[in-house]
Amino acid sequence: MIAIRRAAFITAAVVLLFPVGCARSPAPEDIAVEYGRAIYRYDAAAIYRLASTADRRAKDEETVRAQVGAPTGFALDIIRHLALFVEAKPVDTRLTGSRATVSLKLTLPDANAPAIRTLAHDWDETALDALSDGERAKILRKLDKLHERRTLPVVEEQETFELVKEGGDWRLILDWGGTIPVQLSASTAKTPALDVTTTPTEIRAKPGESFRVTVRAKNVSGQEITTRVGHGITPEADATFLALLQCPLFLPATFKPGETKEFVSEYLLLKDTPGRVTAFRVTCEFANDDRGF
Repeated sequence: MIAIRRAAFITAAVVLLFPVGCARSPAPEDIAVEYGRAIYRYDAAAIYRLASTADRRAKDEETVRAQVGAPTGFALDIIRHLALFVEAKPVDTRLTGSRATVSLKLTLPDANAPAIRTLAHDWDETALDALSDGERAKILRKLDKLHERRTLPVVEEQETFELVKEGGDWRLILDWGGTIPVQLSASTAKTPALDVTTTPTEIRAKPGESFRVTVRAKNVSGQEITTRVGHGITPEADATFLALLQCPLFLPATFKPGETKEFVSEYLLLKDTPGRVTAFRVTCEFANDDRGF
């Protein structure tokens, strides 16, 4: 199951703000809208392309992709369908030389609203992927009808973006340079029957950002095992600044012989993380659980 998040700056729009076929370069407002759409759609490639040169030096595209995370399968199809219904209206644009500040008024589907969650099977990826083509089409048609009738649940907010002009094109200033490295690993010293990997092995996040980590575990023994997982964060004195938002391994997990499972955990680097914090290390510690479920 996934939790659909909409942090500040998540935006999208139905159309770009400049006329189709126009020869002029995209204005700052256009880039802000395009970036917002990419965030809503979990489009890491577009997010990276729209970032400033300084930001792209600070993070590579793979790091951005891991940090953005994304639902998979039909859940992602639903999100990208919802992105068609989002609107953005420019409120204010201020130009100062090669810099621009853009404010947008946003109206976007509330993916956490009961009406949408019900259609999306509470964002249970396994359940959604098991649907037939006809059942999937029916869900999308129902979303279309909600939008047509103006009953689609939405949220409204105003966001401000900073941009810089580089080589004639506007790019977003995302401050990726002010990031803190988080190293990620797994310990199976107490569960040698499991072969465990984490993806990615390192994330660079700035205060206020969240990120996802995928843990892949395989039972390499010939016996069924049940395991629990603890999350060790160092330095311990600063562990409270790295919050664990979601982890399916809070409950015991049972593996049949040879079985492989994937688990996605979500962390948030708190906005008030002090400047003295220069790095974190997170270790997923697997231990046998003889109690079972």
